[in-house]
Amino acid sequence: MSQSTHWADIYADKIIREKGEKELYTCASGITPSGTVHIGNFREMISVDLVVRALRQKGKNVRFIYSWDDYDVFRKVPKNMPDQELLKTYLRKPITSVPDTTGRSANYARGHEEDVERILPLVGMFPEYLYQAQRYQSSMYADGMRTALENKEEIRAILDEFRTEELDDSWWPISIFSSFTGKDTTTVLGWDGEWLVTYRDDETGQEETIDLRTTSHAKLPWRLDWPMRWAYEGVDFEPAGKDHHSEGGSFDTSRKMVKVFGGEAPVSFQYDFISIKGRGGKISSSSGEVISLADVLEVYTPEVTRYLFASTRP
Repeated sequence: MSQSTHWADIYADKIIREKGEKELYTCASGITPSGTVHIGNFREMISVDLVVRALRQKGKNVRFIYSWDDYDVFRKVPKNMPDQELLKTYLRKPITSVPDTTGRSANYARGHEEDVERILPLVGMFPEYLYQAQRYQSSMYADGMRTALENKEEIRAILDEFRTEELDDSWWPISIFSSFTGKDTTTVLGWDGEWLVTYRDDETGQEETIDLRTTSHAKLPWRLDWPMRWAYEGVDFEPAGKDHHSEGGSFDTSRKMVKVFGGEAPVSFQYDFISIKGRGGKISSSSGEVISLADVLEVYTPEVTRYLFASTRP
């Protein structure tokens, strides 16, 4: 029997070769629902789905997880969202704290998540969704945050390898959303060596001490959050865009950082961005000028849509 040369089969073989025989392989993808989830985001989703299918065709048991990074900060109001002025008042708060100004869902993040979750079955995709706001707010990652604090200097050294200026002594490997304003405009003042972290709200000047085991206000910054979750979930495969895979990008720091959390970096590959003809650059949810999967399915059938991505290397 001839061996398949399709890129998904090649990566499936690479995962098995590098990770060894396992009872369960975990393949991951995810995004921050900061705006309309677009066809460029779908490229990563379907790339993982194709590798998952290739592994399953080889008789492997595979978990396909999709992380909604909905505890990230709301940094910019996309141009295609209604009630711009209202949304601006929620900047620097978690995306799940932002109202859905379209009136569709419980909050801004959930509206974008539901748009995707409704349509993915049409193209034959059924990932297991992980909601990071729920996980952080339930203190599921308390141990991970404490590990980061315990290894502050090692983490700082890893990050400094890829920085032009070293992090100063005031830096901490944790972010806090203020319980006073809901924003991440805070400064960590200290850690007691166990579970208690003291911070100051930079807008109000108020101070508070929180317990990582019970608080709903703390999280790890992205370059620590990603490798922590690789270790927590035991991720074997996760691709990323060329921004993350660029020299000194978040993949470079994460594959070193994951060892701090007791894990190993996953097999990965770099995929290119999709751009809109005549505009150049990548499609960006925060710009609001996007083409969604729903838009594509108005033109192409689900089968053709899958073929467009399956037939070309990412």
